[in-house]
Amino acid sequence: MAISLNPFSGGFNAIILIRIQSFARASRYMLRLIMFMYHFISIHVHPFWIQFFYFIIIDLLGSLLLMVLKPTDPDFSPRYVDMFFLSTSALTVSGLSTVAMERLSSSQIVVFSLLMLVGGEVFVSMLCVFCRSAKPSVAELTVNRVNSVRIELETIDSVSTVERIESGTDISVKDFLRRGSLKYLGLVIVAYWVFFHVTGFIVCLVYLFTISSSKEVLRGKGINLGLFAFSTTVSSFANGGLIATNENMAIFVKNSGLLLFQIVLVLAGNTLFPVFLRGTIWVIKCFTKNEELDCTIKSPKDIKFDHLLTNLGTFFRSITVLGMIAFVTTLFCAMDWRHPVFSGLNSYQKIVAALFMGVNARHAGENSVDPSLISPAVLLFIIFMMYLPSSATFLPLYTSERDFLLESRFPFLKEDEEERSVEPKENSRGITIITKILLLPQVVCVIIFVIVACIIERRRLQLDPLNFSALNVIFEVVSAFGNVGISTGYACSRLQKLHPDMSCVDQPYSFAGWWSDGGKLLIAFVMLYGRLKKFSEKNGKAWTLKG
Repeated sequence: MAISLNPFSGGFNAIILIRIQSFARASRYMLRLIMFMYHFISIHVHPFWIQFFYFIIIDLLGSLLLMVLKPTDPDFSPRYVDMFFLSTSALTVSGLSTVAMERLSSSQIVVFSLLMLVGGEVFVSMLCVFCRSAKPSVAELTVNRVNSVRIELETIDSVSTVERIESGTDISVKDFLRRGSLKYLGLVIVAYWVFFHVTGFIVCLVYLFTISSSKEVLRGKGINLGLFAFSTTVSSFANGGLIATNENMAIFVKNSGLLLFQIVLVLAGNTLFPVFLRGTIWVIKCFTKNEELDCTIKSPKDIKFDHLLTNLGTFFRSITVLGMIAFVTTLFCAMDWRHPVFSGLNSYQKIVAALFMGVNARHAGENSVDPSLISPAVLLFIIFMMYLPSSATFLPLYTSERDFLLESRFPFLKEDEEERSVEPKENSRGITIITKILLLPQVVCVIIFVIVACIIERRRLQLDPLNFSALNVIFEVVSAFGNVGISTGYACSRLQKLHPDMSCVDQPYSFAGWWSDGGKLLIAFVMLYGRLKKFSEKNGKAWTLKG
């Protein structure tokens, strides 16, 4: 008997119900497969490969999406190497570009903003925390074995066996508490990430609507205020360095309020993230009285999260970051106070612009002035700052106050304790350790990158030595390695001083935009290497500078 397809009949409702059940069943299977893959990857795959393929896959998808979307300028036909460079720069939060930002469409701006969103340090750290919370530890894997042995040994009167079982149970309880702390830490980071993005967007949008000078700048360029507020907030918090205007933030150099607010976002998103994170955990703990958060803030060593430091470590980190900012700001003002780089600014605007550059020179890469006009002494110190990772601390950083006391008062005890605390698992991974020992240290890799860049661009170095100088090449490579994005740019006036007959048009993008395709791909590789440089921090142990 045929089933009627009348929507008011029972047969039609039965077909719809069957399809819904089939879809729900397929969804459950898909969810189980995703969860299985998630747990399998988090348990069996090394964090380096997880992050490596995370960046590679998203980078390729982002570059293809940027190619598919049409730019605003119909006369502009971007090449794939430039879109791949932009995608890599956005995802690795490097901030270098080889195209004029105002030639991109609104949809392309959204794409590279989303790439910065998922490539920022806070977001990636949040994913790492959730992956670690899903990974069973050695203590958890052995607790089942301990419980099974307990049943078999119930009739055995052995004090030592009971003690071993109880000690194993204590270890597992401590590990369960650590995993619970990781889960709550991940939730805190999610709230932290959402809070700064929502607050940053609202404050930036209100500022743009309130201050007529900044609003008129964007309307004159045809940039949507909401889109600019979203992209700028994401860029500042992720330390991405990519702004939707050709001049970056230099066009807002007189809007000191906007620059000061972006400074807060830049610090909260990277260099002072451990300080802000510890303060956030402490505030939430005071209101919720959560046991896991209390364990997190009292025993950060057990959590083993790079951005979670002790009180002493947090103090050292904040002193280091603020000290370097104060030094480079003072040096910048002392060297360039009356120079063209600060032309047209009053004293207050000069100080804010110098402070903005000092904060961004460490990792963010946004600029409030033309970097090519900065004096060489300041540029050299900026190169030094860009090379340092955001976690660099120049005062002794220890995992606890007890370690600090041991090192300062009884250094020989500290050495003995470190020798006894070597984990046996390192011996079983001898091949990995030997590989890390033989690999080149990061500073040698940067030197090799500079040499390769000079070889690739050797014709331009001979033809245009004023723009393609050794200092500019080093500056660009170190900026890519440090994922900073500050660039000295390219000036056609310098080329025409040597070759007056050559035609040249200035372009508002990074110095790397004037390199050959091979040079651009090299910089893209350096940006990716720099984004994963935390996995190579301990490389080159076989190298020594001692006589």
